[in-house]
Amino acid sequence: MNQTLFVEFVKKWFGILSKKVVEKTNDSKSALTYLFKTMLSPELSPDMKWDSVNISKSVVAADVVSMDSPLPLKKRDRIVVAQGEIPKLGMKMSKSEKLLSDIQVLKARGATEAQIVEKIFEDVPRVISGIHERIEYMFLQALSTGMTLVPDAENVGAGIRVTFGYKDSNKFGVVKKWGNTGYEPLSDVARVISKAAEDGNVITTIALDRHQYNLIRRSDEAKTLYAASIGNFTGNALAIPTPSTFDALVADEYKVKFLVIDRAVRIEKDGNQQSVYPFAKDTLVLLTSEKVGKLQYGILVEETSPVAGVEYQKVDGYILVSKYSKNDPLREFTSSQAIVLPVIENADTTYLINTQEAQEVSNDEIEGDATITIYDETYVKTEVISALNAAGIKVSPAIGDVKLIERINKLSDENKAKAKAAIEALTPYTPPQG
Repeated sequence: MNQTLFVEFVKKWFGILSKKVVEKTNDSKSALTYLFKTMLSPELSPDMKWDSVNISKSVVAADVVSMDSPLPLKKRDRIVVAQGEIPKLGMKMSKSEKLLSDIQVLKARGATEAQIVEKIFEDVPRVISGIHERIEYMFLQALSTGMTLVPDAENVGAGIRVTFGYKDSNKFGVVKKWGNTGYEPLSDVARVISKAAEDGNVITTIALDRHQYNLIRRSDEAKTLYAASIGNFTGNALAIPTPSTFDALVADEYKVKFLVIDRAVRIEKDGNQQSVYPFAKDTLVLLTSEKVGKLQYGILVEETSPVAGVEYQKVDGYILVSKYSKNDPLREFTSSQAIVLPVIENADTTYLINTQEAQEVSNDEIEGDATITIYDETYVKTEVISALNAAGIKVSPAIGDVKLIERINKLSDENKAKAKAAIEALTPYTPPQG
């Protein structure tokens, strides 16, 4: 590496402009906002090895997996437990000889210092924001699923999946899939808020995407809540409440607020850029606090052992930005690097709702007969009830088919797995022949 080709400008402006980038990204009025900056507390970790990351109230596990593997993890075959340090995030941009020549021409033609500085430093906000965008991607993925995927520079096409220990007992489906006829989103939310209260946790915030928010606001339950608030008890011509009105009604009725996350992150892979939404679809995250964890970071080797001739600036306390040049061919580089990981700490007090997870009553179901269709099989209903009770899931012998399906849908993922295993251990019903 060689000294930057614009050393006089770099020494004068590098620090000032790097600080301006941070001020802009921290400004809530800027184009891009970062939830990780408000919901995580920065914390220096002196030892960033995976097998020694022990965070209070969190369980952190790491696996090396394919970068294209889905979240959440479906299969555990072909997985290697990762060891070593947290992978480094980095981004690098360069100016070719043509662009460098253009800057020289600007100087020769008497361009203002501001014009020249703009050209020299145009990559600085890009490399800083690139790190911020990757952290935001990991954070929103982690918040909404309990796990995230970190690129691994040592393994091409692989990444490290970090799991934060969301409890299956805190994950729920819904009674009816949201958007289907008769779905009741406020009842689904209230049920999980009550479960949290039984656990000694008070839900204050519900994080969700715009689509799920609108499904709640436009539901019959929301219309009824709004109608009652304005004294309309006739049940006729129920109107959809405005977002501000609806938020106020929910805050008054359930003592929670909505955090609508409508954030796309632009990712580049193999030279192709695409916008992705890292917050999981069909998901509500119920939180006891909007401070959900730590932004853990480490100290880069290059920070303590700088390369001669390279100009450095530290941004946000964990991003190291550098400017330098190389020859053959001549290039001016701007790069950023960071050892950083968003860590969700409140796993025990975080609750998830999947708005499309629900068993549905079969169209062929006959209420009151001796059988029930569930998990794509038909069983003798009395055997299903006995199996559920034996598994610790209390069900009345007189329960109807629809109510039995609803009872299972209301279970946590932990108990739902028990119910499914108990039912599938039964012998499916075979109609008599002839």
